[in-house]
Amino acid sequence: MPPKKGKLYKMPAPIPKNEVLTDTSKQKWTLGPSIGKGGFGEIYAAAEGETAPRKESDYPYVVKIEPHENGPLFVEKTFYLRVAKKEDVSSWKEKKKLKVFGMPVACGVGSHTCGDTKYRFLVMDRYGKDLWSLFLSCNKMFPISTVLQISIQVLDVLEYIHSNGYVHADIKGANLLLGLRKGTENQVYVVDFGLASRFSSSKDPKKAHNGTIEYTSRDAHVGGTTCRGDMEILAYNVVHWLSSKLPWEAVLKDPSAVQKAKETAMQNVPQFLKTCFGKKPVPDFVSKFLKYVSEMKYEELPDYTKVRKIFMDGLKSEGVKLDSPLSFTKPLEQQNGESKKIRTSPRKTVKRGSENGSSSRSKPDSSDREMDTNSEEEDEEGENKMKKRKVASKAKPKPTQEKKVSWRDCPTVKASRVERPGEFVPANPKPKKAK
Repeated sequence: MPPKKGKLYKMPAPIPKNEVLTDTSKQKWTLGPSIGKGGFGEIYAAAEGETAPRKESDYPYVVKIEPHENGPLFVEKTFYLRVAKKEDVSSWKEKKKLKVFGMPVACGVGSHTCGDTKYRFLVMDRYGKDLWSLFLSCNKMFPISTVLQISIQVLDVLEYIHSNGYVHADIKGANLLLGLRKGTENQVYVVDFGLASRFSSSKDPKKAHNGTIEYTSRDAHVGGTTCRGDMEILAYNVVHWLSSKLPWEAVLKDPSAVQKAKETAMQNVPQFLKTCFGKKPVPDFVSKFLKYVSEMKYEELPDYTKVRKIFMDGLKSEGVKLDSPLSFTKPLEQQNGESKKIRTSPRKTVKRGSENGSSSRSKPDSSDREMDTNSEEEDEEGENKMKKRKVASKAKPKPTQEKKVSWRDCPTVKASRVERPGEFVPANPKPKKAK
């Protein structure tokens, strides 16, 4: 049986590589290596058919697997079957004339028995890096144009799922993935619908504080599932991506304190933004978007056209087109005047996840950003010190080697004209008599 994980969900026992799964449409999928774990189960690379690729990078799909006793994947699978059918997603994209649309589709669903354990599984396209990893590698701050491009793509997906009567309830960087296949590198996909549910005017106290605590909406804090809540969650992400901070980060272990801080923030948006951005100017689109969200009613459907215009006007002022490549670089104020690319591979961090609606990510060290922004200055200073050491080492004269003392240098030996050891010649030898 799978090992227990405290009072949380059962974690599945490892499934052997090259195990073949058969979905409900009789399509076969070959499991590759495990590439991640969540609060519900495990994620494997996968390939269509019964032949496994030679390289891990050649697996074009992923399979999410959980024991049948667990629930999150059941919720997500049901959502995909009802809302994310391939033909429906394609039809919406065509209707809205969207060049990119980051709504994933289910490639296969089914059940599988391995050993004495029965699993449910969901097959999806494999995607690239998540925005949370890129956010960390950018010193916790995205360029304004990138935030606008991401926000518009997320808004398109939210409009689609809202039109089908659902809310996502957990928008965050870790659930926003870049495309992996050629031509989708600048497309943002919204994933992880484990908390997706139909929006409702009622509130369920059992669902209070559901979501990732940093971004949970005021409605979700009281057990509500609203479209307004999704917009508010996006707003908190936008502020975080641009200012690198949220006022309630110090009290994340106390959901009620976080809830109170958010209520205060949305009652006074200008003060909230001043707290986050400090002396830096607040982008105009951020003020407008937050003001709009703060004025929405509980059951009000978002005005997607109005919000999209706010974002598009921001892009226009930045001189960037919607379909321009996404830029993940250090903002200018962090580059010391240099505009150079930085690495986009994620640093080693504690994995984020939402189990029972709470975030499991530990709070990053507040000194990380300061250390990163000063790294270039420290490197230059180190190089100067090394050069000085080299110059100093060249200036020092080489120590003179002491002359090796020989037995011939002894004054007595010299005076006695000794030619070799054991021989003695007087200083004033007597002249030899002639024969």
